[in-house]
Amino acid sequence: MACPYFFPTARLENGSWVIPPRVPLGDAYAGECRAMPAGFHPGAAGFQPDEPHLRNFCNVGYGRGACVQFPRDAGADAIRFHIREESSALIRIQYVTEKECWPAGSGAIEYSIASREIQGDVDAVVARQAAVFVESYLRRKEQALAAGG
Repeated sequence: MACPYFFPTARLENGSWVIPPRVPLGDAYAGECRAMPAGFHPGAAGFQPDEPHLRNFCNVGYGRGACVQFPRDAGADAIRFHIREESSALIRIQYVTEKECWPAGSGAIEYSIASREIQGDVDAVVARQAAVFVESYLRRKEQALAAGG
C-alpha cells in the first residue's frame, strides 16, 4: 500500500536496501509528495522526499503521525492495487484506500495496453500509481515468461 499522496516518477534501483523489499507498487520508486499539509501554499515547490522517506513512508504508506508531510485530516493512509482482469487490450484494476488498516474506499479503473494510459475518473496520484503498478506487473510477467515460467 503506497502513500495516497506519493506521485512516483522513476524506479528506485534498489536504493540502499541490502535486500530490496516487496513493495506495493511492484517496485520501489522515487517521486514527489503531493500532500498539502498546513501552511502549504498552492504553487509552492512540491516536497522531494529523501531516500529514508521514500523507504519508510512513500512506497509503503501509513505515514500518519510519523511523516511530517502527511496531513492530519487525511482520508486515507494507504492505497492498494490489484489486477482484476486482463485481456490483450485492457487490464482492469481494483483499488482500495485504507485508513487505520480498514477499507476506506474503493474503485475500478482500466489500463489501456495500446496507449499505456489509465482510463477512469481518478486523480493524478492514483492514476500514476496504478500505471506504475501495471508497468511493474507487465515487466515481471514478461520476465517470468522469458525464464520459462
